Amino acid sequence: MGEATWRATQPKVSRHRSSPQSPLSLVRGIAHLMLNSNAHPRRKYYFDARVIQDHFPGIGRYAYNLLAALPDELDEDESIIALFDPSALNTRFDLNRLNHPKLERIECRAPLFHPANLLRPPIAALPAVVSHYPYYVRPYISPAHSVTTLHDLIPLAQPHFVPTARDRLLIWILTALAAHASTMLITVSEASARDIRHTWPRLRKPVIVIPEAADPIFIPQSVERCAMVRAKYNLPERFVLYLASNKPHKNLVRLIEAWALLNAQRSGTAEVLVIAGHQDPRYPQAQDRARTLGIADRVHFIGEVRNDDMPALYSACALFVFPSLYEGFGLTPLEAMACGAPVACSNASSLPEVVGDAALLFDPTRPEEIAATCARILHDATLRHQMHAASLRQAARFTWAKTARRTLEVYRHVAASADGQR
Repeated sequence: MGEATWRATQPKVSRHRSSPQSPLSLVRGIAHLMLNSNAHPRRKYYFDARVIQDHFPGIGRYAYNLLAALPDELDEDESIIALFDPSALNTRFDLNRLNHPKLERIECRAPLFHPANLLRPPIAALPAVVSHYPYYVRPYISPAHSVTTLHDLIPLAQPHFVPTARDRLLIWILTALAAHASTMLITVSEASARDIRHTWPRLRKPVIVIPEAADPIFIPQSVERCAMVRAKYNLPERFVLYLASNKPHKNLVRLIEAWALLNAQRSGTAEVLVIAGHQDPRYPQAQDRARTLGIADRVHFIGEVRNDDMPALYSACALFVFPSLYEGFGLTPLEAMACGAPVACSNASSLPEVVGDAALLFDPTRPEEIAATCARILHDATLRHQMHAASLRQAARFTWAKTARRTLEVYRHVAASADGQR
């Protein structure tokens, strides 16, 4: 099959929930599942959920929300086996949300990055017909047909963003192994699909585009809740928000330069620029640039924000700005839109696919264009009101139920191929 146009039958939706289950050890879990598979034959899909931990905030959120949505879309004869690492630090994700009669949770203390894990999966004995790996670091020899989600190829498409040649080589090798070891590939945008095909033009694997969605917690918040969160982080009533990491491809230095231009044009205004999210100490350039330009008092670096505070920050901001040079999907501006924030966004890579015509786009390499776009929104209350409504409409186009249904189509297609080879 080439790059494949195919259709699967639409799933029947099951909506039963169970009470919380106690964790099972890997050995007991495998034995239980194998006995159950004889008594109650089902098509079982294996999901490597070890990325649901603090070390993988972005990919972990993808895996968590997908795994929460998948069971409700399964047919009667289907179930999921999910492998978790109980030793991994997890303060972000409530695993109780994953309790479901069609989802078996298995514990495994084999670290994701252990060399043995890269050869053969720790679940080789499980009776699964399809394995889904949501990250390119995965076992490369698998007894089941496998699906891998490649979210982006930032280290390959933009290698200057990776600090060392050793890291670039390692990422290239592991990503190539994941692509070639998979029966099918999922990616999250047409931009990422183009990068995959450009990077491996001879890859004879279907690449299926299935967009992500905002977590259901991202909805407009009350005035009272917004005021509480502003007080918690010592923020003024009007502020412009950026929420993501400070990695080089996020383009924060140009955002700081744009903010300096904007403040020079609108001196004495109340808005401050709030930079929220993890600040990697390897990349201090944005903070240094704010001091050099004399606007350190106009830029608040507030660091990491609790998940349950994010919706109120998005809801409270006068404008959300996202100047990234490259994104596999661009989940952050979609979260802001789900909370009704007006969005000024880079026109690079996948971002126009995500924000559609609901955001105002700018060239992220031109600070003067970033500044002008932000000024246009901040100056015009009518425009902000229109963008609030447009943001909510655009975000509603993306749901995890849709993502789960389309992902299951991939599983079923791979399973049918596996059945045909027996």
